[in-house]
Amino acid sequence: MSMGSLAEGICGICNIRCYQRDLRRVPLNKIPSIELLKTPEDLCSVIPCIQRTQNLHSNEKHNINNDVDLAMVEGEADSEVQSSMNNLSFTSIKDVVFYERGLHRSLDKKKRYFIHCDICMECWSALTKEKIPKFSVANKIWMGDVPKELQGLTIPEQRLIAVYRHNSCIVKLHSSFHSAATAQSAIKGNCISFPQDVVNIAATLPLELEDLCDSLKIIFVGCRTPERNQLKNILTVRKKKVLNALQWLRQNNPLYRNVVINQSIIDKLPDDDVPESIVPLIPSAVLDVNGTNISSDDVAEHLLDRMKLQTAEQTRGLASERSIQKDTVYMIPRGNRPVNEYSNPNLLLGIFPTLFPYGCGSIEDGSRPVKIDFREHLRYLLSFGDRRFEEHYSFIFVVFNILQRRTACFHAHLMTSRPYFQQSAQLLESLSSADIATALVNISKGTYSSIADQRINTLMKHIRVVGGHVMGSSHSRSALRTKIHSLCFNVGLPSLFVTINPADIHSPVALYFAGVDLDLDKILPETLGTSYERAKTIATHPVATAKFFNCLIKSILKSLVLGGILGPTKAYFGTVESQGRGSLHLHLLIWLNHDFTPTQLKQQIQNEDFRQKLLTYLEDI
Repeated sequence: MSMGSLAEGICGICNIRCYQRDLRRVPLNKIPSIELLKTPEDLCSVIPCIQRTQNLHSNEKHNINNDVDLAMVEGEADSEVQSSMNNLSFTSIKDVVFYERGLHRSLDKKKRYFIHCDICMECWSALTKEKIPKFSVANKIWMGDVPKELQGLTIPEQRLIAVYRHNSCIVKLHSSFHSAATAQSAIKGNCISFPQDVVNIAATLPLELEDLCDSLKIIFVGCRTPERNQLKNILTVRKKKVLNALQWLRQNNPLYRNVVINQSIIDKLPDDDVPESIVPLIPSAVLDVNGTNISSDDVAEHLLDRMKLQTAEQTRGLASERSIQKDTVYMIPRGNRPVNEYSNPNLLLGIFPTLFPYGCGSIEDGSRPVKIDFREHLRYLLSFGDRRFEEHYSFIFVVFNILQRRTACFHAHLMTSRPYFQQSAQLLESLSSADIATALVNISKGTYSSIADQRINTLMKHIRVVGGHVMGSSHSRSALRTKIHSLCFNVGLPSLFVTINPADIHSPVALYFAGVDLDLDKILPETLGTSYERAKTIATHPVATAKFFNCLIKSILKSLVLGGILGPTKAYFGTVESQGRGSLHLHLLIWLNHDFTPTQLKQQIQNEDFRQKLLTYLEDI
């Protein structure tokens, strides 16, 4: 496969990034069932280009099946539309929204525009079957461009304007450049979404600075305190930026229509600086970088110490010089119940207003003509043309965690619906919270005995069964080991153990998938940038990195295993893991197609001729 075959393009109908070889370029008048692509009435009043087009052509009647109209766009009115649309990523032609990067215009001698559209395989297949493409605007999939008012917001600024706020622990992994900009991100624990405090701030935004400081914790791990300019890159709050963002959202996003912008809170925000309440870097009393050594008892003890300390200081009326040396226990201003994650189209719209600026394109919208699966919709968003979802600091973690919980709930529901679970249910009903707490303490100390309590054994057994289906869980890794053992029983012990560790930072393919402008068939060293620039690009584009890894591993397996480079193979089994810095690598077991058992190999290796042939084979591969 040549490097050029990896070239990407954009579908003009759904704005998804896909391989150029998977796109079909056709004239607009040759698109089958194009009448199905007409924009729904409720979106016509929202999408800017349709509003302008209707104003320009209010006295004209257009037939969307007219070949001449669709093949050519000419005349002063259409030229005016074209010039007014050049700052948008999409355009409307006869009430059908197309994405500009998927359109190709040419001009003939009569100065008429001939328009061709790139169409992905999924959209083309749906149209040829006279169905609405799943991810077209006709199916109410439209997010709109991110306006300048919502671009470049820092993490605190995004939290100040959000309707919902998610509780999560997102960490930066190790980077050889010792820079947060080049470090990939990871998540610890779970992401739980809560509505803003109903009493205090549900109808008022932005969030109070004191509330922001209580809910936003950033821990710097290093040998010295970071300088203020380092903090500004992450924690800056700009009064005017927050106000402009809220005003734009109130005018254009239906979720913010009833929100009151509190000017007194706006006035308290800094003009362009880190809020003073965030600046003091107070050493934390409980800190575990690896997230493995701190128990819940340690946290509870720390909280009790803090409350005792505060009570004593209030009683004595002392200045809290000691409190500066202790970490504050924060009360997060939020609702007391998590937001419903099922059939809640407003969930992601409220958490990420910078990604869904117009409040459109929500997941699991029941009004869509063609229903879209949650997982399938997420894949589409992470492949969206402008990469906004991929580059966001927390979106990918929040939705992945929702997927994990949904998978766990689905398989738990399946298990509890089976007849055999009734006996287990009777055992589990007799368990108390104290019994479970004692078992957890014993498990953490390594003193748990599988015969100590039959009820706990039953509970752990069911947890393992459900957890084995959840991506990224320890039980899923245990399930993989079970599959390897089964394969060994079936075909014997593996012949080769291979580790494939791609260098994504130095790969032009990974950089190309991340949006770097490269000609894959003619790569010049100066176009790749420095090692630091490449590491920064890879760190901010996890989906592109995963796509590069998947593409490379498929090619290697096709040549190495199926292509016969290693010789005839009976089977192979691979697992993907991440390194400490976040990059992916593959561990691969390969069963060669021979009849030697380990005992026979041990005997044959004593033979000089066999030994030399084996060495020649190993050196050859």
